[in-house]
Amino acid sequence: MRTSTQFTVSVQILLLVAASKGRRLTSESLSQSTGSNPVMVRQLFGKMKRAGLLEVSAGKGSILLAQSPAEITLWDVFSAVECGGWSDMIAFHPKLDETCGLGGPFRRVMAAHLDKAVLALRKSLERVTLARLSREISRLGRGENLAG
Repeated sequence: MRTSTQFTVSVQILLLVAASKGRRLTSESLSQSTGSNPVMVRQLFGKMKRAGLLEVSAGKGSILLAQSPAEITLWDVFSAVECGGWSDMIAFHPKLDETCGLGGPFRRVMAAHLDKAVLALRKSLERVTLARLSREISRLGRGENLAG
């Protein structure tokens, strides 16, 4: 199964932008911090800018959050850079025999369950904001337990 780092790298970029408080950031510096390629970082800038999460001024190194950290949820980031639904993550075999007694209803039955799974993921990610993540990271940096 395909795995992608775009979501987690994007969340880290947004947290770094929030923490920078307007200081100049570059795709190179962000790529070093996230462990990713500067080209990928610039591609993610474009996706997050189109989604209304970032304000990016090319050349100046001006990168700002377009919303407050308390307004940006993990689902906002996920849907901006990864996908919109299960069909972007899970595919049926292209030669599935729809005329087969099992193959015909199989796609519809599976799709209903996959829709529920994506809805559960969405609900979970919508409850977590960048502000919350920032607080949790800060607590861990001080040696506190997140469960507490």
